[in-house]
Amino acid sequence: MRNSTSVVELRKLLRDRLPQVRLGLPEPRPTPVVATGVPALDRALGGGLPQGGLTELVGTGHGSGSVQALHSVVRRAAAEGRFVALVDGADSLDVDALEPEELARLLWVRCRDAAEALKATDLILRDRNFPLVVLDLKANPAFELRRISAGVWHRFGRLLEHHGSTLLVITPSAMTGAALARVRVTAGLGLDASAGGPAAALESLRFEVLRAVEMPAAEGLDARNAG
Repeated sequence: MRNSTSVVELRKLLRDRLPQVRLGLPEPRPTPVVATGVPALDRALGGGLPQGGLTELVGTGHGSGSVQALHSVVRRAAAEGRFVALVDGADSLDVDALEPEELARLLWVRCRDAAEALKATDLILRDRNFPLVVLDLKANPAFELRRISAGVWHRFGRLLEHHGSTLLVITPSAMTGAALARVRVTAGLGLDASAGGPAAALESLRFEVLRAVEMPAAEGLDARNAG
């Protein structure tokens, strides 16, 4: 008489004895990342900005800490001998906050409005010479940001995926639909942190992950509780 073992039992047997058959595909590789140098931000993102994609950093209000995070990205890249392209949407970068050797590794694109910044970012992403690009829209007025179509972010996403570049977009509110990861600053700079210098300021920042990059379970991180 033919064995009446069900399909469910057969699948369970395979899972128990041949776990590699369960997937039928190679184990997923962790997403390569670019460290920002901000301890809590890197922990929240599983090591840093996902390479080949767009990360949105949301910083609401003055003193949120997004500026310090931007400076840290530039410092970290310079320390590793890499170049960064910063598209400054409102020409608001305080160059006095950065050292000459850090500025030497920075392409600073000074823009008058968000529309100009988006055009500059598009050109830089197509150029391929800058593996790390930062688009700072934090200081741009809301009416400019509302005019940005969703298609812009999806076009950026395709360029990043194709070229393997990394884009960090700093915004005052969540707005980039094509972001692989989105993080919001939840604790900014206190008086004690500001008086303690750049290192203390970075240590005081806290972040909430609003959208996370999918990672293998063994390498995942509960980023909401990080930091």
